[in-house]
Amino acid sequence: MSDVEKEVSSRRSFVRGAAAGIAGAAVLGSLSCSQSKPPQTEAPKAERKGHAMTREEYLEYVACFNRKDFEAVAGYFTADITVEYYDNATGPKVTPRTLYGPQQFIENYKALTSTVKEVLELRDYLSTEDRVFAELYTEFHPLKDTPTSEGRQAWKAGEPVLSTNWVMYDMVDGKMKRIRIAHWRLHDPKTAKYAD
Repeated sequence: MSDVEKEVSSRRSFVRGAAAGIAGAAVLGSLSCSQSKPPQTEAPKAERKGHAMTREEYLEYVACFNRKDFEAVAGYFTADITVEYYDNATGPKVTPRTLYGPQQFIENYKALTSTVKEVLELRDYLSTEDRVFAELYTEFHPLKDTPTSEGRQAWKAGEPVLSTNWVMYDMVDGKMKRIRIAHWRLHDPKTAKYAD
């Protein structure tokens, strides 16, 4: 074996030995780390940083809304949530308004659903860590006649209002921080599906 071949063989032996030593140290290090630290528990999906809300998670949110469990709905919000409603540019004048905080949201929807049955149905859905977009078909079934009030149209018992709205959510650590609701289209009341 020539001097060059001996040098190459010696270097290869060194590299193999060093690689084995590094691998062994890594295994020993990982064993010692796993024994010294308690196991990590995974945060709930809705509270994980870097988590995009799944369609299934959003459907759980819609289910809470449809059963009027507004405290559970508010559990999806940050403490400083804002909910911004559209004005009605083409029909009866409805003043745009904004709700501030979970409690204002809860009070608003308890008041609304005392006179109107509201049902949401999810259509299109897009989600990233920072944004959620939902197309929501919505049926309002008035339980009694009510006059126009701040930010709300008048309702007439037995005359449902069907619409599709687009909703944009700004997300922070899996929670809704800002909700913007935009009206897209009204539908024929005769096509209502959720009257009962």
